[in-house]
Amino acid sequence: MSYSRAVIVGGGFAGLLSARVLADTFQQVVLIDRDHIPPDATIRAGVPQAHHQHHLLPGGLEILNRLFPDLGPDLDRQGGKIAGPSDWFAYTPHGKTYRLSRKQTEPIEGSAPLRMQSRSLLEHVIRGYVERIANVEVRYETRVDEPRFEGDRIAGVVTSQGEPINADLVIDASGRVSRTLGWLAKLGYEAPPASVIECDFAYSSVFYRPADPDAFAGTGFLISSARTGNYVKRGGSLVKIEDDKWLVTLAGRLGDHPPADIDGINQYIATLHAPHIGELLRDAEPVSQPHQYKFPRSVNRHYERLEAFPEGLLPIGDAICHINPGYAQGMSSVCRQVSVLSELLDPTREDHPPPHDLWRAFFPAVFEQTRAPWLFAALSDFSKKGTTGDFPEHEKEVIKKLKQLSTQADEGDMAAARLVDQVFDMQLPLSTLAAV
Repeated sequence: MSYSRAVIVGGGFAGLLSARVLADTFQQVVLIDRDHIPPDATIRAGVPQAHHQHHLLPGGLEILNRLFPDLGPDLDRQGGKIAGPSDWFAYTPHGKTYRLSRKQTEPIEGSAPLRMQSRSLLEHVIRGYVERIANVEVRYETRVDEPRFEGDRIAGVVTSQGEPINADLVIDASGRVSRTLGWLAKLGYEAPPASVIECDFAYSSVFYRPADPDAFAGTGFLISSARTGNYVKRGGSLVKIEDDKWLVTLAGRLGDHPPADIDGINQYIATLHAPHIGELLRDAEPVSQPHQYKFPRSVNRHYERLEAFPEGLLPIGDAICHINPGYAQGMSSVCRQVSVLSELLDPTREDHPPPHDLWRAFFPAVFEQTRAPWLFAALSDFSKKGTTGDFPEHEKEVIKKLKQLSTQADEGDMAAARLVDQVFDMQLPLSTLAAV
């Protein structure tokens, strides 16, 4: 079964992936974005966080590879990096570790890889795939003014030029400042309740040209925050990316934000508890100005709790859930949400819901996919004194199980270690732990 047209509002990562999935079911997909889209892998205005590091966790990478089978080879050809078991690690006050979710002093052979590249390169490659899909029409430098209403159903959008575009389904991939909330208010629907964590996180990033791009082994590393002293809210990382560049990202929270000038960046690096970034940058030159990005709070909008919702509309990606970006979960979380959309639209399903009724199954399934990244981020955020907001009290039993499994992993139980890793990496949902 196929449907006439779907419209996607927002042409970023979530919008592009949604277009790829919807093209299998709809006769036409119209992807709309207000930005000018550059013809190459350069940073665009609508993605201010593109200046900073972006990792693809294994759970997200698996989905991207299914949607775009040529992605890995194409990223490799253009300088993207893949990090095997020994290529990504962290320096903590307790020593070097190969897993941030627990202690792991030695790399685990056979563990799933990570992908590291600039956000701009990743989006550029994926955009090229989507633009070549025959039944996808892209409209850049176009604004959506309002939705088209038919009763209490959303039946398309109206552009700022006054052009109506009819649709069986409208996907809101407009990001954190979601269009859905305003549209719900116009129709008189209840807004979803939200969980909020006031993490007050910020990062600043600089691209460097090193004298020797391979001056350190591996693909990249992270320096976690110190446990004692004056700088317990600071951290940083360095990764190799395309064009023989390094990308350095410094992070701080709760008022101790990294600066946005080179002198301040150097001073900030000198306060980290491990010296590795500062030592490597002695033989590297900055090739960009520092860019700062502030993220005041994480928000999880609980659409799954709503009993009524307008037909013909689905928010996705950051419009539903956006999490402290310091944990590199954002893109993989979007992948998991898009996989839900793909599964629900699969025409071979006997219970295949029509587009206007997708929300009933979509929101609960997406909530399950966001539980793990939200919980891991919350546990880390609330471990920092000064974080406020909604601690996930309802996950007490799962937290207890995670602590138990982490202890077993620290004691050498590799089955427990693999399970914790797969949940953290979004390969398995958090509900998996209930069966252990």
